[in-house]
Amino acid sequence: MKILITGGTGSLGKALLRRLLQKPTNEIIVYSRDEGKQAQLKNMERVKCVIGDIRDLNKLNVTFKRHKPDYVIHTAALKRIEDMEFYPDECVKTNIQGSENVAIAALNHGVKKCILVSTDKACQPVNVYGSSKFIAERIFTNFDYYSSATVFASVRYGNVIASRGSFIPLWLGLLKEGKSINVTSINMSRFLFTLNDAVDTVLHALSAAEGGEVFIPQIKSYSMATILEATQTIHGAAIEYNMTGMRPGEKLHEDMLAKTELPYTYEVPGKNLLCVRPQYTNKSYTSWKKYTGLEFNSALHCSDNVKTLTSLIKKGLSENR
Repeated sequence: MKILITGGTGSLGKALLRRLLQKPTNEIIVYSRDEGKQAQLKNMERVKCVIGDIRDLNKLNVTFKRHKPDYVIHTAALKRIEDMEFYPDECVKTNIQGSENVAIAALNHGVKKCILVSTDKACQPVNVYGSSKFIAERIFTNFDYYSSATVFASVRYGNVIASRGSFIPLWLGLLKEGKSINVTSINMSRFLFTLNDAVDTVLHALSAAEGGEVFIPQIKSYSMATILEATQTIHGAAIEYNMTGMRPGEKLHEDMLAKTELPYTYEVPGKNLLCVRPQYTNKSYTSWKKYTGLEFNSALHCSDNVKTLTSLIKKGLSENR
């Protein structure tokens, strides 16, 4: 089986690569712009690297024609919230037009399933990044509506502990150097899970997708106060922090599943996943149990268990070594 991963040199892309290579019949095509990180992968068996940008539809079409992937996991994106507020034009080119290009190439070349990796910030978005991902989700749902062969779907996920740019390892590094850390708001809450959990979420969505859905992991959120307590426990000493206020585009609490999506939400059997089926579809879906719980706002699903979070952070840090 051949799987193409866009953005395959990022934190999630590399974790997916490692997991997928555990199956000896899998071949992976890594499609990304980062030639430096690709150089680290070129000697790996069953891995082929392609330097390319998802903004370039011609390059995508050539790549798909040459390598003939069976499945596509689309992780490539511009993700820094504050930067995207000030460069919305670049965000549109990559996250919206680039995602449409990936969908076009998948449709053109008979890919079986094409999964967009989205974000909790796409749910009821207030920033450019989240808005771009929301539109990308809708593009994939729309492509699925008109596709008779390729299945298109999306999967949202939250903050991955120890991924590139994650604030927790950044804090621990500063504290180790004897420096103080910056905190935007003590009242903020965030969905957190490990890199392996993120990989599970994406691969379960890939397996379960029937067409046009948005998959959502049922994960816990934690307040910044609890995160600070867990960080202090790991650091082993009292920590100092500066309150900086929320940055442009930030939410106080994140959303993973909106109240307006509840009528279309189902439980994925045997998995810690929900799925939102499209409001317009011409598909007959497998009968799954209707979800009857609350919407997933991080304030509603917040845990204050410092011990559990401390273990989760340690697990997340160990996975990314």
